[in-house]
Amino acid sequence: MNFSGFDFDESVKKSLSALDNHGRIPHAIVIESKNREASLEAAKYLSMYVVCTGDNKPCKVCEQCHKAENKGHADISYPRPENKSKTYSIKQMRSIIKDAYIRPSEADAKVYVFEDADNRLTDIAQNSFLKLLEEPPQNVYFILLCDSAQKLLVTILSRCTVVRLKNNVKISEKPLEYAGKIVKGIISSREYDLLLALNVLADKENADETLSTVRMILRDGLAVSVGTKAVLNEKLGKELASRFTKGKIIEMIELTDDSAIKIKQNININLLTTWLCGEYRRISWQR
Repeated sequence: MNFSGFDFDESVKKSLSALDNHGRIPHAIVIESKNREASLEAAKYLSMYVVCTGDNKPCKVCEQCHKAENKGHADISYPRPENKSKTYSIKQMRSIIKDAYIRPSEADAKVYVFEDADNRLTDIAQNSFLKLLEEPPQNVYFILLCDSAQKLLVTILSRCTVVRLKNNVKISEKPLEYAGKIVKGIISSREYDLLLALNVLADKENADETLSTVRMILRDGLAVSVGTKAVLNEKLGKELASRFTKGKIIEMIELTDDSAIKIKQNININLLTTWLCGEYRRISWQR
């Protein structure tokens, strides 16, 4: 496995390398980590590895790698729940299962990455998934990201290879301060507080890490709401959990993801902060 250009520590490299069996990784992998960004990076790495057409995989040079790295590959899916409860419905799971049997469009393989699998995959959804995991189509891979693999059904875990990543979270001082202000603004009942807090995104040098940290604090709120421990900010996590439902926090996390993408597209910061403030408020106030 080629780790050049990836910011993995030695333990993560060792864990990922252990998956490689003569150039082929297991068809179903659970990545367990409290650090969501680390989980996603590992999933992206494995996705690139699967579709890469270079010699030293993932080469980060071939067209397949470029598309996978930018989440623009036709054969790599990051399914999101389509219902209001923010969990995968049976209808959606059946659609994913049906799609898995369709041949890849561009690469020699297909990959499905399920984020927050321990919260979004209900027992019913997991049971509908079993047959596919038992007898998967050739060159189809499933990657499930979760805080705690133990929340998944034993029948699912028995069909997957579990990789546990270290949960070290390193955040710079400014993004941590900025993110705290934004989350406090989200919790505040005054719209002005949130809009003022979002102005910190004008610091483009730290904007990306700030939004990433906002997401981590929101995940602390999600963790507290389902009875597990916060990782980054327990106090704000508890405030979020007491103020918002689990579904609303998940929707805020997804909104934060979308805004991070817009930041990278060099969107006008004033337009972004106005849009983001309105969307956070819409989620906060909706019934």
